[in-house]
Amino acid sequence: MYEVNGKTFAMAEGSRAMVWHRTAHHTAGGLTRKNLIKNKWGKIVSAKKHKTAKREKRLEKAGYFATKGKFGTVKKASRKTRKA
Repeated sequence: MYEVNGKTFAMAEGSRAMVWHRTAHHTAGGLTRKNLIKNKWGKIVSAKKHKTAKREKRLEKAGYFATKGKFGTVKKASRKTRKA
């Protein structure tokens, strides 16, 4: 048993699931429970990376945008320049 800040853990280091269920104190990368969150698919992910990726807007950078009257994203065609 490991005791950290008055709390006991079966292991000091473990997987993200072990840290989430309070069996281990931290992951191999040093993530503690406060650094982890569950995403919309129920996977345990790093809160910092989750928030950074959400702000990235990968679809928009790849040319996909929301269009009125259509479900989902639609690829915006690039404008072709006219020859002078």
